[in-house]
Amino acid sequence: MSNSAWPSARDQRSAAIAATIACVCFGASVVATRFVVAQTTPVVLAFLRYLLASAAMFAVLGRSAFTPMPSRDRWQVALLGVLFFGVFPWSFSASLTHLPSATVALIVATNPLVTLALSALRGTERLSGRAIAGQLLALAGIAIALLPTGASAVTTSPSAGSWVGYAEVATTVLCGSVYNVWSRPLLLRYPSGAVTSFAMLAGTIALAPLALAQGLLTHTRTITPSGWLTVFFLGLLGGAVGFGLWGFALRRSTPSRVAVFLAINPITAIALGVLLLHEPVTARLVVALVAVMAGIQLATRR
Repeated sequence: MSNSAWPSARDQRSAAIAATIACVCFGASVVATRFVVAQTTPVVLAFLRYLLASAAMFAVLGRSAFTPMPSRDRWQVALLGVLFFGVFPWSFSASLTHLPSATVALIVATNPLVTLALSALRGTERLSGRAIAGQLLALAGIAIALLPTGASAVTTSPSAGSWVGYAEVATTVLCGSVYNVWSRPLLLRYPSGAVTSFAMLAGTIALAPLALAQGLLTHTRTITPSGWLTVFFLGLLGGAVGFGLWGFALRRSTPSRVAVFLAINPITAIALGVLLLHEPVTARLVVALVAVMAGIQLATRR
């Protein structure tokens, strides 16, 4: 990696702040999705979310969203957008029909480790024991928060449907990791907002046929007024703001240092459950939070 591409201490700090806010938005989106998804389907909801997010980003960025790019780079951004904003939400929602949500969340939480491995293979950054240890510690914190205990921890032999679910959630992790690593060179050459908005638009277009096949027009009529407020939250804060900040962070730091902040997602979702649903604060949650924050600190320390 050239010295110009290596993030400075100031860039690292701004990336950490942006990634933290983005992941809080993503974690809040999990709670919002649980509320409104029963009124529609996961694919239709993802299409509406990214359609609103794309419209918001183009409206805010204006002419700067149409930064000139060579056709090769434009196609690369579009392909990454189809993977991250199209295949990613489809495979994630599909995996939840075959596997428990906690299992899916734990597998998705391996994204920072896969991102680090791909980044190292591509030569974007070097593997270090501290980075790996920090990411494993954050992953352990997520496992502490999500793994069932007692009678609910009893598992059965995987079924045929389970293996389909594992393949789908593995696709989810791979799509997210590929986007984290391969988008950064583009983010270094072009404004992060322009790259993110165009990628999101490409993913939205890819989701459109699936959404129509699942009854987009019918399902939009079943969403309640409070459901539409939630959809707008997902599109604006969970979409435009969250992914806009995510692109900003990827531009100013290395892929694995940004991806490790994804450990905040499930912790945010659990914390919002405590605040909004009056769920109890348990020792497991406190230990998980400490482990996640310590892991992030270890993995991102210069």
